[in-house]
Amino acid sequence: MKARWLLLTPLALIAAAPERTLMQHATGTFEVKMTPEAKGDAPTGGLPTSRMGIAKTFIGGMTGSATGTMLAAGTPKPGHPAGYVAIDQFNGSVDGKAGSFLLLHRGTIDKAGGADLSVIIAPDSGTGALEGISGSFAITIEGGVHRYDLAYTLPTK
Repeated sequence: MKARWLLLTPLALIAAAPERTLMQHATGTFEVKMTPEAKGDAPTGGLPTSRMGIAKTFIGGMTGSATGTMLAAGTPKPGHPAGYVAIDQFNGSVDGKAGSFLLLHRGTIDKAGGADLSVIIAPDSGTGALEGISGSFAITIEGGVHRYDLAYTLPTK
């Protein structure tokens, strides 16, 4: 009997998973204001650290604002490594659906200038009409303008 239960469990989990909308994209621009909150000297052989407050205003598919905190180490300029993590909470609307959710950031820059950035929507952090939202958030900076592409899905109702 146990073997039969083990075989049925994955099928039951798949059947219980909520149906989701097709991947959608909300695009636009955002302004960001960084406020220094703390700075740490580099330990011997290490990198300096900092903590910054984040305030963002979104225009486009996302309309609203976000506030959060960023922790960083290093100097983000050519020839120097750097990294950061951040959490910010968006509050507003996505394609007309009102609510809020958390964005989790992880970024690195190597000495050669290569960058790697990952920003995801924190699981189960959506509220209001954005409850159950999942996806990722891509950032590009062109001519000093911050652009975003929020790739997301929502549970079907």
